[in-house]
Amino acid sequence: MATQRTPPDTSLRSGSGNSSGSAPNLTLVYDEEETNINNLIRKRKDRTHEHENKQDMMDFRSEIMNFLKNFQNTQSQNFDQIRQEISEVKEEIKKIKATTENLAENLNKISSEVQSIKSENVQIQDRISIIESDIAKIKNTQTDIDSQSSKTLFANHEELILEMKDRTDRERNIIFVGIKESSDKNPSVRRNYDMEMITQIATVLLGKYNPGKDRPVKVCYDNTHIPILLLRHKSKLPENVMIYADQTPAQKIYLQSIKDELKKRKDSGETDLIIKYIKNKPTIIKINSNKKN
Repeated sequence: MATQRTPPDTSLRSGSGNSSGSAPNLTLVYDEEETNINNLIRKRKDRTHEHENKQDMMDFRSEIMNFLKNFQNTQSQNFDQIRQEISEVKEEIKKIKATTENLAENLNKISSEVQSIKSENVQIQDRISIIESDIAKIKNTQTDIDSQSSKTLFANHEELILEMKDRTDRERNIIFVGIKESSDKNPSVRRNYDMEMITQIATVLLGKYNPGKDRPVKVCYDNTHIPILLLRHKSKLPENVMIYADQTPAQKIYLQSIKDELKKRKDSGETDLIIKYIKNKPTIIKINSNKKN
């Protein structure tokens, strides 16, 4: 069965109103084509924008990657620097620890020394107390010592004066040793015998009478010239007779010390030493120097 289609009612935009017929609506066709053209242009514009966005994204991604790389490098450098600083801090801590240990050791030594000083200080204080006590005793006895010193000084002066007088008196005397003494028991007979032996001199026998021993004879002259002359020529006397100067006890002690020194020097190997009186003082000299003099 055949059907017949009625053409759609269309109106032409000719400005003449409605009309019927099978002619196409060119206005619609134009609008559709314009729309397609606009869509195509829009699509092209969209593709350009898409490309730009893609490029922006790539640039952004590149920037992000560069930033991350730079950040990583910076962080790595920071970490290296931090590690270096931590290492330096550790070294400083070790040094501080060693210094602290040394300080502690030094403090212990100082503490020990302080304790020792305190102990010594106590001992010093005790010694000072003892010294102060001794000083007080000395001050208390100073007056007595001064008075005793004055007395001793005057006594020494007196002894010195007496010693000088005694020496002056003894300078006129001379002692003979080796003269045969009379065995008569009568003192007068013995005295006459001595007078015969030594004429023009005053004689005194030294010591108590002993029949088995001859006592030294002290001869007293009225001047000092004869004793000095006899002493100078004593080598001309008989071998069994010796003469000596009449000495005080102090002179005898000093002469004995000189003799002891002479013996000591000879025992040490020194030779040609003798004792000679120089200005009435016994002195040790060498024989050669004696001959030169």
